[in-house]
Amino acid sequence: MLRLVPFAERHIAPFTRAFNALPDNAVWTEEYTRSRTLDDPTYDPALMLAAEEDGQPVGYLQGSIAKEEGWIRAFLVEPGRQRQGIGTALFEAVETTLRERGVPAVTAGYALPRYFLPGVDIHYTPAISFLFQRGYTTTRETRVNMDVVVAGRDWTTAAQEAALAAKGYTIRRGRPEDRAELERFCLAESHANWATESGMALERQPVTVHLALRGSEIVGMATHGFIGRTHFGPMLTRTDLRGLGIGTVLLKRCLADWQRQGHERGEIIWAGPIAFYARTVGATIGRAFWVFKKTLAAQAGA
Repeated sequence: MLRLVPFAERHIAPFTRAFNALPDNAVWTEEYTRSRTLDDPTYDPALMLAAEEDGQPVGYLQGSIAKEEGWIRAFLVEPGRQRQGIGTALFEAVETTLRERGVPAVTAGYALPRYFLPGVDIHYTPAISFLFQRGYTTTRETRVNMDVVVAGRDWTTAAQEAALAAKGYTIRRGRPEDRAELERFCLAESHANWATESGMALERQPVTVHLALRGSEIVGMATHGFIGRTHFGPMLTRTDLRGLGIGTVLLKRCLADWQRQGHERGEIIWAGPIAFYARTVGATIGRAFWVFKKTLAAQAGA
């Protein structure tokens, strides 16, 4: 008999294995999964679910509520168990809970503040067909990742950093004590969500945030390893300082980290501006994603 249960610690490993088995998706660790589920501040046992049969997980749906909106950051059914009503049962349970809580609509494909991917990969035909059948719609506005080759390339930035130092800018790896200033910087540049993402990267060992400072003020940052271990982003330079080469240096320092770790390639997540990455590091457009939305009509008699 199929049972829907709250997503729990025992589900971390099988979910991570199943998620990594998706095409072009084999970058996730159990640590990353936990950070986006059980350790996420929006974790809700009524919205993050696993479907079990005879005690074994056969499907998952990671739902949440943030900023008074409903979100579905990931969903999947184990191979061989699809088209058996498991996904339908998970979606109906989460959508019902959202309606009961007065949430007017749900977005599927990513979630605030911590997401797995920028949307649903447009190559995942069964997932997209399933969402259409459940009444989800998409504008077909496409978010893209970009691929970058890391191995065998020179990411040295010493000369560029010296030129920036002559203008009063310091480039260094972030430290845990930078959190408050990093949050202030992201908020000042109207990127509140990036304050959360870069703050999590400050917790990693080694820290996976590189910073540009003028005095004690952060004026630029680049992050990797927040989404997946070979995922780059977010990156941000203070608006009035763009064009000085700060972003280029920060980006290359992140790619140098990957090279030292032995990675051959990586992905720039939700890439933009595309021309900058293509010109600066030879990145090319790779995966593409759509985001889906659904209005949740109020239940009769509500």
